[in-house]
Amino acid sequence: MTFRFSLILAMLLLSGCQLTQKPAPLMAIPKKPPLAKRVYEVAYNTPVESARVKSVQLPAHPIARGDTVSLSASKVSLTDTLKDFIVSNLTAKGLKIVDGNQGHYVLTLHQLDLEFAKDRLYQLQVSGNAERLEVLSSIPQQMECKSILASVSMRLTHQKSSDVVWFAKASIDSASYQAQPLRFQISKEQQVSNEQQVMEFVESQNTEEARKSRSSTQVKVPKYVVKDVISPLQKQSGACNETEVSALTADMQKQLSKLLIDKINVK
Repeated sequence: MTFRFSLILAMLLLSGCQLTQKPAPLMAIPKKPPLAKRVYEVAYNTPVESARVKSVQLPAHPIARGDTVSLSASKVSLTDTLKDFIVSNLTAKGLKIVDGNQGHYVLTLHQLDLEFAKDRLYQLQVSGNAERLEVLSSIPQQMECKSILASVSMRLTHQKSSDVVWFAKASIDSASYQAQPLRFQISKEQQVSNEQQVMEFVESQNTEEARKSRSSTQVKVPKYVVKDVISPLQKQSGACNETEVSALTADMQKQLSKLLIDKINVK
């Protein structure tokens, strides 16, 4: 009788231990692996050429230092900035600028034209090691950019005789004016693609019911999946879209004006 009682008591105690078995500890979110990032400089090129310049000076009236020149810009839309720039360059040639029609010569601005031309095609510069070449193969190999053609023409007329003593014209497109590649940055970065799934798994395993289940069953946390991600191109320098290209036009006209004025032969 005593033996049976002891056996029953032992079974009850064992059953009680099973009923009060401790749940598994809270599962921690695993530490993410180290993630690498590398930044690359990339460039796109297009053929460029020098400004096209034509200048003819006639010998009938030699132009000398100290001669006076008046400006005529009735045929064009001349900004104060460009006017001041032209005056500065004429002064540097030794000529004196006067108002009205009182000068020895009249410099007439015939053309200050800006027009959109055919879009320019820029080609990706492909070079570097195998890793870089792999990255470059994933981005556009060509880029199409807006192009503006600027043209400036001038004429110098002898005031008394009305003889044309010099005339010139120059033009350049925006790609040739900037004469530099379009430069961008791009990065290759490792990212964890299943981070949210791992966090959700850990959260689901930390419920009271799941912890009790894990006390007798081993559960493995899913491994992080790492993949390479290529960033979009980030512009560093160079004009391509309509706004960027249009911003070059004032300086393009300055450059052409200087090229022409430099052609005037002053004794």
